[in-house]
Amino acid sequence: MNVFEETLTKILKNSIEAMGYELYDLTYSKGPKKGKLTVYIDKAGGVSLNDCEVVSKHISVVLDVENIINESYILEVSSPGINRNLKTKKHYEDSIGKECLIHLFNPIDNQKNISGKIINVFDDGVEIQSGQSKIYIDYRDIKKAKLNLI
Repeated sequence: MNVFEETLTKILKNSIEAMGYELYDLTYSKGPKKGKLTVYIDKAGGVSLNDCEVVSKHISVVLDVENIINESYILEVSSPGINRNLKTKKHYEDSIGKECLIHLFNPIDNQKNISGKIINVFDDGVEIQSGQSKIYIDYRDIKKAKLNLI
């Protein structure tokens, strides 16, 4: 997450949580004419289209007041989905016991992609049960990770 996305997260997190949702993640990308802010929300029992609409309207007001985005942009509010990306320690903690797929910057045991079940989460990494092997992966070595449920 870049500095601008971290700033957006700080601005939106408490407001979204006060509505009963979790700010799961967000991304901002600049386009040639417009930027795109994608906000991923979650809640117990899942997120409906109506939830996304309510949060989108709320976020629009907050961002207008804060005036942090200095260009035209598209706002998209979405569920993180069943095969959600894993980026934070909390994401991994919430996914203990679930199958995931991790893409690495550098290979571990000649593998750049490791799939398996998340069995432990630490401050600096995660432990995966892949077949008969337990593999420790430092967060710094993870290029991209996501749940692999379907």
